Amino acid sequence: MDKEKIDRLVSLYQELPQEIQSAVIWIMEHNEIVDYLVQGEKIPKKEIEEFIQNAMEKKDYLMVVMLIYKRVYDMDN
Repeated sequence: MDKEKIDRLVSLYQELPQEIQSAVIWIMEHNEIVDYLVQGEKIPKKEIEEFIQNAMEKKDYLMVVMLIYKRVYDMDN
Protein backbone atom coordinates (compact mmCIF):
# COMPACT_ATOMS: atom_id res chain seq x y z
CA MET A 1 0.00 0.00 0.00
CA ASP A 2 1.43 3.36 -0.93
CA LYS A 3 2.03 6.18 1.54
CA GLU A 4 -0.91 8.23 0.23
CA LYS A 5 -3.38 5.42 0.95
CA ILE A 6 -1.90 4.80 4.38
CA ASP A 7 -2.14 8.51 5.21
CA ARG A 8 -5.78 8.52 4.08
CA LEU A 9 -6.60 5.48 6.24
CA VAL A 10 -4.93 7.07 9.26
CA SER A 11 -6.87 10.27 8.65
CA LEU A 12 -10.18 8.40 8.40
CA TYR A 13 -9.38 6.40 11.53
CA GLN A 14 -8.60 9.55 13.49
CA GLU A 15 -12.00 11.01 12.55
CA LEU A 16 -13.82 8.06 14.12
CA PRO A 17 -15.30 8.36 17.62
CA GLN A 18 -13.07 6.84 20.33
CA GLU A 19 -15.45 3.89 20.83
CA ILE A 20 -15.18 2.89 17.17
CA GLN A 21 -11.42 3.40 17.17
CA SER A 22 -11.23 0.93 20.08
CA ALA A 23 -13.35 -1.58 18.16
CA VAL A 24 -11.11 -1.27 15.09
CA ILE A 25 -8.02 -1.88 17.23
CA TRP A 26 -9.71 -4.92 18.82
CA ILE A 27 -10.43 -6.37 15.37
CA MET A 28 -6.83 -5.81 14.32
CA GLU A 29 -5.49 -7.46 17.47
CA HIS A 30 -7.82 -10.46 17.11
CA ASN A 31 -7.69 -10.75 13.33
CA GLU A 32 -7.23 -14.54 13.25
CA ILE A 33 -10.35 -15.30 15.29
CA VAL A 34 -12.38 -12.66 13.43
CA ASP A 35 -11.31 -14.17 10.09
CA TYR A 36 -12.47 -17.55 11.35
CA LEU A 37 -15.82 -16.17 12.54
CA VAL A 38 -16.68 -14.44 9.26
CA GLN A 39 -16.11 -17.53 7.11
CA GLY A 40 -19.64 -18.85 7.66
CA GLU A 41 -22.59 -18.46 5.33
CA LYS A 42 -22.90 -15.25 3.37
CA ILE A 43 -25.39 -12.84 4.86
CA PRO A 44 -27.68 -11.03 2.41
CA LYS A 45 -26.73 -7.37 2.05
CA LYS A 46 -30.10 -6.07 3.27
CA GLU A 47 -29.94 -8.28 6.35
CA ILE A 48 -26.40 -7.32 7.30
CA GLU A 49 -27.29 -3.63 6.88
CA GLU A 50 -30.17 -4.15 9.33
CA PHE A 51 -27.81 -5.85 11.79
CA ILE A 52 -25.38 -2.94 11.48
CA GLN A 53 -28.16 -0.40 12.04
CA ASN A 54 -29.39 -2.27 15.13
CA ALA A 55 -25.85 -2.46 16.54
CA MET A 56 -25.37 1.28 15.90
CA GLU A 57 -28.61 2.06 17.74
CA LYS A 58 -27.34 0.01 20.71
CA LYS A 59 -23.91 1.67 20.46
CA ASP A 60 -22.40 -1.80 20.14
CA TYR A 61 -19.45 -0.58 18.08
CA LEU A 62 -17.47 -3.80 18.26
CA MET A 63 -20.43 -5.58 16.65
CA VAL A 64 -20.70 -2.81 14.04
CA VAL A 65 -17.05 -3.23 13.06
CA MET A 66 -17.33 -7.04 13.01
CA LEU A 67 -20.41 -6.85 10.79
CA ILE A 68 -18.67 -4.46 8.41
CA TYR A 69 -15.71 -6.86 8.34
CA LYS A 70 -18.15 -9.70 7.50
CA ARG A 71 -19.78 -7.61 4.77
CA VAL A 72 -16.39 -6.93 3.16
CA TYR A 73 -15.37 -10.58 3.52
CA ASP A 74 -18.59 -11.73 1.80
CA MET A 75 -18.04 -9.26 -1.05
CA ASP A 76 -14.51 -10.57 -1.62
CA ASN A 77 -15.46 -14.28 -1.54
